[in-house]
Amino acid sequence: MILDGKSLTLQGINDELGSPSELSLSPASQILVRRSREVVEHILETGKTVYGVNTGFGKLANQRISSDKLKQLQVNLLRSHAAGTGGYLPHDTVRLILLLKINSLLRGYSGIRLEVIEALIRLYNNNLIPAVRERGSVGASGDLAPLADLALPLIGEGQFLMQDGSTRPAAEILKEFRLEAVELKEKEGLSLINGTQVSTAFAIESLGKIKDLFFTLSATGAFSTEVMLGTDTAFRAEIQAARNQTGQAFAGKLLYRLMAHSGYRDAHLDCDRVQDFYSLRCMPQVHGSLYDLITHAEKILTQEANSTTDNPVTLINENIIVSGGNFHAASLAHIMDYLAIALTDVAAMSERRIAAFQETSQSNLPMFLMKEAGLNSGFMIAHVTAAALASENKVFSHPASVDSIPTSANQEDHVSMAPTAGHKLKQVISNASRIIAIELMCAAQARDLNPQYHLAPCSETIYQLIRQQVPYLEVDGPLSAHIEAIHEMIASGAIASIVIQQLEGSA
Repeated sequence: MILDGKSLTLQGINDELGSPSELSLSPASQILVRRSREVVEHILETGKTVYGVNTGFGKLANQRISSDKLKQLQVNLLRSHAAGTGGYLPHDTVRLILLLKINSLLRGYSGIRLEVIEALIRLYNNNLIPAVRERGSVGASGDLAPLADLALPLIGEGQFLMQDGSTRPAAEILKEFRLEAVELKEKEGLSLINGTQVSTAFAIESLGKIKDLFFTLSATGAFSTEVMLGTDTAFRAEIQAARNQTGQAFAGKLLYRLMAHSGYRDAHLDCDRVQDFYSLRCMPQVHGSLYDLITHAEKILTQEANSTTDNPVTLINENIIVSGGNFHAASLAHIMDYLAIALTDVAAMSERRIAAFQETSQSNLPMFLMKEAGLNSGFMIAHVTAAALASENKVFSHPASVDSIPTSANQEDHVSMAPTAGHKLKQVISNASRIIAIELMCAAQARDLNPQYHLAPCSETIYQLIRQQVPYLEVDGPLSAHIEAIHEMIASGAIASIVIQQLEGSA
């Protein structure tokens, strides 16, 4: 994979992480990096006071540092900022952070030597992944604490994370791989730790999962509509065209296609149910809003993956260094907050369909999906679990981005809280996946209670997949393992893949 600081795509990132290659640098990016470093060298020759080059950091920006201590300043920066806490981020997450950091440094604004970037690439290509604490960043001035963890192994300090989750001292691993520790020069420590790569990695990982959940939710909603004898009339293209919303049009088209050739649908074309309840009828509108946000997030994150997010930045053409605020991760915090809110909403709609399965008036099925309800409680408490998860998601949907807190003796007085938005979004995704799993479990049970019609092809394929691990419930039994089994199908992308293959096959 050739990096140049401007050409990363989300698909390319996912392909790279799924099947890692060796990284290399484009010739043009190497020229930019060298020219950017020349700006720093020029500043040093002039003796001018420039933040990040020969000053302290944050509130200490007015403290001039003598030239004989500038290298030690960079080392001290990494050591002092490695103040994160909690467990370690997963191996794949840190690998993504490392990829994003390398790409960002190639844009020619960071004033870092090419040798340092090449040292980062050697870590990546040898699958040497720094141990990065999961908490401690407020998303401005960049993701300082976790990126300090990322950078420490370059100078032979800190820890590397092993595949089994254990850690080993960086100095030992570098020696085993015959890699030399890097001696940092002026500004380089700051360039390494000042950036949004941790927040960006959180957002990219979550977006991929949410996109899968969108397709899974669509198939689940269509499956439930079928077995509750609902209609696909509300999914017709003409209705969506009247609304003039792109996401809604896509979601409605998807739902309509997923219900095509359903025996359940065909069996009640002339029934007396004029309109379905909202959690069936309004899926195009609600799912479509999520799809619009996914599309917007893809644009924002692609741009961020190809951004300079440290401070100060070198302006090559003017041969100067200027301070700004590119480390502020507001755009990432906002997009992750938006996604959490939208996903909470569509998962709440799933919970409402689960509730509908529990009573005859909406589902046209036995109470709690059991032939002998009363003796058996059936799916009563599975719905309670879904309700608990849906309500918990509402708590997690409080925006992190509106909860700024001043740091660095009030020098950094407005921060993004993007990492917090990322942690919350991860939990919302986990909860939503399990809510959908409960709905699918109910839909499969409903199909077996009313088997005289045939399912639409996509629903049938999903039904068969579920029944490989989760049996029809004739009498009461523990449901937890069944919920987790379907959750694993969802989290692995297996159900989303069925939907996508179905669409490609019917295109």
